[in-house]
Amino acid sequence: MSVPMIPISSKRLEFFSDAVLAVAITLMVLRITPPVVSGGDTLGEAFWSDTVPQIIYFLVTFAIIVSFWVGHHDVFAKMGPEASRRVLFANMAFLALICLLPFGLEFFSDEPSSILTTAVYAGLLALSSLAMTWLQWVAVDDHSLDGIGRAVVFLLAIPLAPLVGGFSPLIWVLNWPVSTYFDRKYPGGRRA
Repeated sequence: MSVPMIPISSKRLEFFSDAVLAVAITLMVLRITPPVVSGGDTLGEAFWSDTVPQIIYFLVTFAIIVSFWVGHHDVFAKMGPEASRRVLFANMAFLALICLLPFGLEFFSDEPSSILTTAVYAGLLALSSLAMTWLQWVAVDDHSLDGIGRAVVFLLAIPLAPLVGGFSPLIWVLNWPVSTYFDRKYPGGRRA
């Protein structure tokens, strides 16, 4: 005998997701540390060399998470009042990856010119983008390709890490034109 499935409220799932995103952002900002003066450095030098990069990396990641949140909001605005189990699992996969972003940011911030730290951080962002795409596909049958394009842009930072050091994530600002391109090229999503 099978147990009937209890419907999952899409609003409840959306509120839970908002809370997880807010906690992830909070954990990232807690990682920013005040400058520590050592050796012959002044407080200003320590601030510019230690704290400013942390703030920049936080702001870049904050903007990315906000773009994920806006996309997530758009998906849930198009959904009906109930979410399927597939939507629940796609959403939880997306949120699990978002929860790992504070770790990825801290790992990257410790050694921004390392291919390994950049690969972990960019990989988490690319996987988050792909999970968001999966959520779009199962929740509202939107087979948009912009999440795949965004994942590629995140991964482009990896080979740049040894060349430009901590500046490699700046390539991620290309995500906005890439998303715009795919939205215009394939309005309403492309069916698989």
